[in-house]
Amino acid sequence: MRQPDKNRFLNAVNHIEADDVPFFEMEADIAIVCQIMDRQYDMSLHSFELPIDDVVEYNRRLGNDMVFLSHVWHLGRKEKTDTQGRVHYIDGTMKDINSLKNITFPDMDRIERRLEELLDAVDGTGFGVICGAQTAGFTVPTAIGYEDFCMKSILDPAFITEFQKRVHEYTMRELEMYMQYPIDAIKIASGLITNTGSMISPEMMEQFEYPYMREQMKLIKAHNKLVHMHVDGYVIPLIPLFLEMGIDILNPIDPCSGKQDICRIKELYGDQLTLCGNIDINTTLLEGTPQQVAEDVTDHINKLANNGGYIVASSHDLHQLIPIENICAMRDAAHAWKRQ
Repeated sequence: MRQPDKNRFLNAVNHIEADDVPFFEMEADIAIVCQIMDRQYDMSLHSFELPIDDVVEYNRRLGNDMVFLSHVWHLGRKEKTDTQGRVHYIDGTMKDINSLKNITFPDMDRIERRLEELLDAVDGTGFGVICGAQTAGFTVPTAIGYEDFCMKSILDPAFITEFQKRVHEYTMRELEMYMQYPIDAIKIASGLITNTGSMISPEMMEQFEYPYMREQMKLIKAHNKLVHMHVDGYVIPLIPLFLEMGIDILNPIDPCSGKQDICRIKELYGDQLTLCGNIDINTTLLEGTPQQVAEDVTDHINKLANNGGYIVASSHDLHQLIPIENICAMRDAAHAWKRQ
């Protein structure tokens, strides 16, 4: 297995045609992590919540060129722990203006200490670092509950606006903290896009999500960091808007059952952004053989990595049903590819 090298990632983003391609799988189910690390962890954890030394070792074994570090803000969430110990989101609990008095904020000192520990741990390894930003457009809908959020965006927009304002003020303080460190990129995510498009109208997206994204991206770009945009679902109509905001990398590019063609996205926008993902977690990785996975990865690279601009990754997070041998096949095919 090759050594990590963030320059592969940076070459792809800068559209430099290199002899090899980067590999960056942002997150996997904790059961996958346990298999890769050959040890048992608390099943409620995310891969980025392990002890820092384990975070680095996990990313090395997975074959990544970058390490992802973030945290989950469980604000207002109603959650259920299953028999295996996994925590599942059920609904939000903060349903009206009176609930805003219950807002609690993450411990930023702890977040900063973990970042400093990670930067020390990756020093000299070749790894780059990507940090996940908290966003009002994701935190508030989960705190309220998606169905109630959509209803209240129509019936009580003042409540949504006030809630988002308070959350966004915190997210900007956290982002300012990240900007003081030598990280390479920030992940920005949307929680309001599905396989058929946005959950609310374009006008409401402009009211309730995009202004906060713009402000965050403006800060990130002012500090010469990269914007790694993670948006599930059907995003083709939104790409011009995302480019106007300042994204550098689009991930994970779900095939959406054939509706979303990554090669078409490359054709239309490949000179303006880097594509990351699209190895299908619901077909190729789940049902294919390791040989079929390797062939699909190689085909993606051959079609998408001309003049840089492509990072090998799955079409979403790696879920627990994907065979570990297929994950290894995806990694190994990316590592083995050499430009002819």
